[in-house]
Amino acid sequence: MKYHIQEGEFKDRRNLLLPALTAIGGFVAPALLYTTLNYDSAEGSAGWAIPVATDTAFVLAILTLMKHKVSDNIKVFVIGLSIMDDVLAVLTLAIFYTPELDIIPLLWSLIPLVILFMLNKFKSHNHFLYYVMGIILWLFVVQAGVHGTIAGITLACFIPTRIELPHKTVHLVKDMEASIHTLVAFVILPLFAFVNCELPFSELKLNDVFSTISIGCFIGLFFGKPFGIISVMYIAKFCNYVELPKGTTMAQFFGVASLCGIGFTLSLFIGLQAFDPAELENQMKIGVLLGSLCSIIVGSIIIGIGSKKHKADNQ
Repeated sequence: MKYHIQEGEFKDRRNLLLPALTAIGGFVAPALLYTTLNYDSAEGSAGWAIPVATDTAFVLAILTLMKHKVSDNIKVFVIGLSIMDDVLAVLTLAIFYTPELDIIPLLWSLIPLVILFMLNKFKSHNHFLYYVMGIILWLFVVQAGVHGTIAGITLACFIPTRIELPHKTVHLVKDMEASIHTLVAFVILPLFAFVNCELPFSELKLNDVFSTISIGCFIGLFFGKPFGIISVMYIAKFCNYVELPKGTTMAQFFGVASLCGIGFTLSLFIGLQAFDPAELENQMKIGVLLGSLCSIIVGSIIIGIGSKKHKADNQ
């Protein structure tokens, strides 16, 4: 997030307007749809934030596979959307899914924060020191009852984007991102998916598939997410605030909006914070997995059809 805003595509804040507005639409619409279906259930309503998050890694992976069918500008749009989407999701976790707060560990967390501030001030480019302070900060933050993702966001805020040295320029944020990318992509995320996607089929009942929690997650992701993104885009475009990304047709934009219904990692993450009984967790997982799968299929088909039509029109 920090790199793209300070050094990358969104250094010009005007480029962030369309992603920011559509991210808000993609947050509000699925939350409202889910809440409408579960408003009369105290247990079910706790999961209102499950369908609001987009799994950007999956969306970008699919767009990479379809690189000849979409422009680079639509990928930039998805990155911007994910920046705002992740901010909203992390804030939601911190505000609504922090059950209790222990002030003593929170005060202790000021120690690594002060050290991180000094590392930033003196432009340190020692990866190890940032990692160590980040781990210590994470331990205190989790002990305080605040969600650990907040420690990650806070750590990133203190890592300098660029450091000018006498004989070279160090792009510290990108260097550190690159150094942990392989570990995250091939170990941490697959491990998370393996541990948290377990569905005990022997315990599943037909009622679980058609429960309001499962349907709410499915509809929120598959219908709510693209509806919120597309409707806000239309309103902003009608008011002449934004334009579609260059080289992108309306059909391709619709397809990408559908792909944004892939919740998976973050949706499962929020769902596990929202529900305790295994039965409710299973209902949530069914809705998230079905909603994400349908979003992949429909989004990919729409992009494929839209690209063929765009090529035919240009011939």
